[in-house]
Amino acid sequence: MPAYPSVLSLVALQAALLFTPVAAAAQQTDRGAGQGENRATRPAVRTQSGQQIPAGALGIAQIDAPRVATLLQLRGMTGHGTVTLRGAILGDATLRGEGEEDCLSLPVRFVAGDFGGENISVQAAEPIRLIIRTQRVARTLAEGGDVVSDMYRIATLPDDPDADIVIESGLGASHGFVLNPGSSVAADIFGASVRHVTCTEQ
Repeated sequence: MPAYPSVLSLVALQAALLFTPVAAAAQQTDRGAGQGENRATRPAVRTQSGQQIPAGALGIAQIDAPRVATLLQLRGMTGHGTVTLRGAILGDATLRGEGEEDCLSLPVRFVAGDFGGENISVQAAEPIRLIIRTQRVARTLAEGGDVVSDMYRIATLPDDPDADIVIESGLGASHGFVLNPGSSVAADIFGASVRHVTCTEQ
């Protein structure tokens, strides 16, 4: 049973995500703070690596190769990916040429969980893509802060006007998740490495 320890570790992390009292308290005070935010319409842009931020959005989180572990009813997911943000959110965007704008790219760790498990297993999962819609989420990530889904309004439909984050693929409405900027212990101490990249209007 070599896979069981990793299953237990991942599900334990998932359980902590779902039942953390701090997240539950934050849900009462923070959810809705981004509602009604004036979102100026922006054109879709694409980085040279192919990451595309949809029109009107402030950024995306892309987890290309997550792993999912199940332990009976519990199901947990984990992975590493990239967050791409419009540089203007921090007010210090580097000037680019016509049809171009400054974007920020940073590594991110991801964990999610729900009660959708049916057996004991570990396997690859579909890529996850999240659309970042509000300044509150974008600035938190750009400044190295964790984004916990219980603290924001999460939607699965792109036409939700009050959504902070829209799940485009890879997750369901039942999942709770955390985005943690960085890719190593050093990032936890010194902060995640943020790169400036050029985005081209689509």
